[in-house]
Amino acid sequence: LPDSGGILLGESWTSNNLTYVNTNDGTNNTLRQNSLTSWSWGLCIQDGTTIREKMMQFWYHFIPVNFDDVRSQQRNSATMCNDYMNLLRNNALGNFKTLIKDVAKTPAMLVYLGNQYSTATVPNENFARELMELFTIGKVPTQNYTENDVIAASKVFSGWRVSGFSTAYPLVSAFNSGYHNQADKTFSLNFGNTIIYNQTGANGANEFDIFFDLLFTQQQDTIAKYLCRRIYRYFIYYDIDANIEANVIVPLAALLVANNWQMAPVMSTLFKSEHFFDMANRGVMIKSPVDFITGTLRTLNINTTPASGATQVVNQYTVWNYFQSYGLNNLEQGMGLVPNVSGWKAYYQEPAFYQNWINSNTIQQRATLITNFINGFTRGSTSIKIDPIAFVQQFPDTTIQDPDLLIDSIVQYLLSVDLAASFKSDTKIQTLLGGQVTNNYWTTAWNNYTSAPTNTSYLNIVKTRLNSLLTTLLQLAEYQLM
Repeated sequence: LPDSGGILLGESWTSNNLTYVNTNDGTNNTLRQNSLTSWSWGLCIQDGTTIREKMMQFWYHFIPVNFDDVRSQQRNSATMCNDYMNLLRNNALGNFKTLIKDVAKTPAMLVYLGNQYSTATVPNENFARELMELFTIGKVPTQNYTENDVIAASKVFSGWRVSGFSTAYPLVSAFNSGYHNQADKTFSLNFGNTIIYNQTGANGANEFDIFFDLLFTQQQDTIAKYLCRRIYRYFIYYDIDANIEANVIVPLAALLVANNWQMAPVMSTLFKSEHFFDMANRGVMIKSPVDFITGTLRTLNINTTPASGATQVVNQYTVWNYFQSYGLNNLEQGMGLVPNVSGWKAYYQEPAFYQNWINSNTIQQRATLITNFINGFTRGSTSIKIDPIAFVQQFPDTTIQDPDLLIDSIVQYLLSVDLAASFKSDTKIQTLLGGQVTNNYWTTAWNNYTSAPTNTSYLNIVKTRLNSLLTTLLQLAEYQLM
C-alpha cells in the first residue's frame, strides 16, 4: 500500500503519522483503526488479574469518542484514537479531575465533539454541553446547570485546537487566541454567579483552568455523586434506591472528594465492601457483549493465540478482528464504536438498563457463539474451541470422578447464581451419565480415560458427555448474568 509510514508488518504504527495528502484518512489509516479495535480485544482477552481494562472500558463508555466519526473528519484518526484510549487506560485509577481536563484537550475529543471547529464568533457548544450533561454534573435528580452555563463554557473552550492533522506524530492541541471568544463568561447561580473575565491574547488559555476549578468547586458534591452512581451501575446494579444512595453513593462520593478526585481509594473501598459481595448483588446484571465474549474465552481458557511463525501477527489480528466483527454486527457492541456520546443504552437508559443487550436477535447470536465454541471453528489458522477435558482438569480428580461434585463445581465456576438441585440432577443424568441413573456410569468413563488417555473410544465418550454438560449450562439464561 502507498506510504505506510515505513512501518513493517509486526511493527507498531502508534507513534507514526501518515503524511500523504488524501481525503480524510485513506486506506492505511482505516487499516490502522481496524488493527486498533482488534488489538483492544486482545488486551481484554489476555489481561492479567487486574482491573485496568475493565476500568478503561468504563471510562470509554462514560467519556467516549467514536473512531469512525473521528476518521470521517480528519486524517490520522488512528493515532489520535489510540492516544485517546491510552489516556483512559493510563489514568484508569488516577485522578478524575485531571483526566477530564486532559480529555478536553486531546485531539480525538476536540474532533469528535467539535471544539476543533469552534471559533471566536461561533463557539461550538457540543463539548461544553456533554461535559456538563454526561461527563460531570448529569441531569438527574436535578439539572445543576443552565443553557447559559453551556454557552459560557463553550466560549471558555474556544481556541483550543490542533493546528494540523498531517504533521509528524504526536498531534498536539494548543491554545490559539485567534479563535478564542473575547467576551466575559458569565455563569449562573449554580456556579455562584461567577464571571470569568476575558483574558486577551495568549492569556486566554488561563480561562480553561479557571473554569475547571470553578466546576469542581461549585458542583463538587453533584459531580462526585453522579460519578459514583455511574460506577455503581456499571459494576454492581442499576437500581439505586434511597438506601443505596444514602449508604453507598454518598459515602463513596465523600471519599472521592476527600481524596481530591483520586479514583483508586473509591474503587478499592467499593470492591472490598460487604455490599459488593452481597448475594443480592450476584446475577443481577446482564453481561455486555465484551464481557460475554471475553469472559467466555477467559473462563473456559479457550486458546486464541496462533502458532508462531511468519504469519503469526496476521493470524492473531484475524482472530481478534473476528470478535470485533461478531460483537459489533451480532451483539451490538464493538470496540471503539460507541453508538453515540451517551454511551451504550445498557448503562444509562431507564428503566431497561442492561436488558437493552438482549433482543430476539442478540440472544440467538449469543447462543450461536456458544455453539461455535463447543463445536470449534478456525480463524487465522487458529482452532478456537473449548477443550472440555482440560477445563475440568483444573478441579481435583476426586471432584471430577463424582458427577454430583463435578456439576456443583462447574456451576459455581460458570454461573453467578446456583441452580435447583432437581435441575442439576436431571442435567447429570442427561449428560455425564449418558441417560443412565447410576453415578458409576460417569466415574467409570472418567477412570477409563485417565488410565488410557490415548484410547480414542474412552476419549470420545468423556469429551461428548462433557461437551453436552457445558452446552447445557452455557446456554442457560443464568449464564448471561453476572
